[in-house]
Amino acid sequence: MTLSDSYNEYWQKRKPRGFRYRYNVFKKWIDPNSYVLDVGSGDGALADFLQSHNGCDVTCIDVSEVAIRRVQDIGLKGSVVDIEKNLPFPDKSFDYAVASEVIEHIPRSEDLLREMARVSKKYIIVSIPNTGFWKYRLRLLVGHFPKQWVMFPYEHVRFWTLSDFKETIAGLGFKLEEHKAAAGRRF
Repeated sequence: MTLSDSYNEYWQKRKPRGFRYRYNVFKKWIDPNSYVLDVGSGDGALADFLQSHNGCDVTCIDVSEVAIRRVQDIGLKGSVVDIEKNLPFPDKSFDYAVASEVIEHIPRSEDLLREMARVSKKYIIVSIPNTGFWKYRLRLLVGHFPKQWVMFPYEHVRFWTLSDFKETIAGLGFKLEEHKAAAGRRF
């Protein structure tokens, strides 16, 4: 089964995503009326949020034809793109490139991060599940691997703690400007 087949099956089974708390974090980090590339956009929930709340012009890309049809059905721009290859955009064609819970799904995440930086004028914004999160640590303590998938156990092929991710991006020559947790209990 190819990656495309796998994610077509995923999006055929998955209900439309709704709002995620991290979308508010992204909204604060992205200037209104910006050009945004949503990498691994899925059904376009984040893109729709950024367009509605920040007036952004968002281009969605995903490996799944099913997901991109959903994107187009809600009136957003979307294209089927294999994000494990070079992104089909000129240098600096977007203000921001966002990958929300995406890079853990591909083996060579560093290549994608470099590509996102190439097509961005301002920043790349990335969210990842933090394997060091206390709930995941508790699962390990009782003999279970952290469950970080929705439909299939093979969805995630990369795992990071926050410290590991910082080391990864530093190794790429990137500077972490800001980070924020967007799950768990918020007081």
